[in-house]
Amino acid sequence: MIVDPIVDNNILQTAISCGIINPHKISAAVEAMKRKEILSQHKNSIWQGPDGMWYTHIRENGKRYLRKRKTKDELEDYLINLYKEKEEEIYIKDVFRMWSDDKLRFNEIQKGSYDRYCSDFKRFFPASASICRKKFKNITEDDLEEFIKTTIVDLNLSRKAYSGLVTLINGIFKYAKRKKYTDISITHFMGDLEVSRKSFAVKIKNKAEETFSEDEIPLVRDYLSANPDIWNLALMLQFQTGMRIGEISALKWEDISEDYDRIFVRRTEHKCKDANGKWIVVVKDFPKTEAGCRDIILPPQTADVLKKIEALSDGGEYLFMSNGKRIRENTFNKRLNDVCEKLGIAHHTTHKIRKTYGTMLLDGDVSDSFVAEQMGHKDVATTRKLYYFSNRRLETKKNQIKNAISF
Repeated sequence: MIVDPIVDNNILQTAISCGIINPHKISAAVEAMKRKEILSQHKNSIWQGPDGMWYTHIRENGKRYLRKRKTKDELEDYLINLYKEKEEEIYIKDVFRMWSDDKLRFNEIQKGSYDRYCSDFKRFFPASASICRKKFKNITEDDLEEFIKTTIVDLNLSRKAYSGLVTLINGIFKYAKRKKYTDISITHFMGDLEVSRKSFAVKIKNKAEETFSEDEIPLVRDYLSANPDIWNLALMLQFQTGMRIGEISALKWEDISEDYDRIFVRRTEHKCKDANGKWIVVVKDFPKTEAGCRDIILPPQTADVLKKIEALSDGGEYLFMSNGKRIRENTFNKRLNDVCEKLGIAHHTTHKIRKTYGTMLLDGDVSDSFVAEQMGHKDVATTRKLYYFSNRRLETKKNQIKNAISF
């Protein structure tokens, strides 16, 4: 039913004039609701002392202070004015801190993600940016659009880097909307925002460097087999399993099946900052993703590699230890760099071993669902998009084309 606004307004005025609706009572009720909403931010108790005064604690600049007033209403008025003043002084850095701290506190993100958010915020939101110098309540949609497009150009962002910026903007403004620091609906704003694909930096990958080539694989394999120390055996195990190097580094003997035919991936190495802002390395009792928790099926030859690792083991709980300490993943990357240098081939990181493994599975006609399981991906689309690169030698490719094109 369509209501005529003029008729609707007449009905309202009649109700007021007849005393059916009391505007003063409505205004008072609205004001009471606003007071209650503002006071809900105050988490400390309010109490009346033996002297009849009303007390509470507030926190400013990291310190706790006692405040008192003659009546409860006076104390609440003081608190309301205090919180209103604080809202006036809130900037985007303050909202970011509250949002990210809450996500960490409620276990919505891990410490590593929290640290990455903080690094990204410093990168994307420099103190000199106009959006950072404005009080949050004064930021407009025009300010936000200008900031986003300027950041893309000034930092030469790729689409992947831009997604990191969007994550922060969405989180900050959704949190601010809930806290009533802004009226901007970031969901609608981002839905209406037009950013041209041409704005983003295009990073062309050298596909030849994404995996070990058909010629390089036997060179590296033979070198690792001929020099079977604990570091080289770890790299050999990665070639045969495609595990993330952080998962390799965190492997315990309890993760290996008795028949050496499976590895149970249940943990990974994790790098984060401690309370003092210092980088630390720990082992998390769960892998990088939910799909990363998996049982990897091993080829028969991996049993020999595992037995050699066991023979070199010093009896510790981890497979890869040296001088009684777990070997960290960065050590394996350094070793692989040395191996590539000795063999005279291009430098590759251990992640390129993982990409090589994924490529070999797909080229080996392994079923899509099984490839995803082995790789620890939610579905094979991730493997195909990010981990599959043809690593055949040029002569092989020429023969494939020759056999395919027969006319």
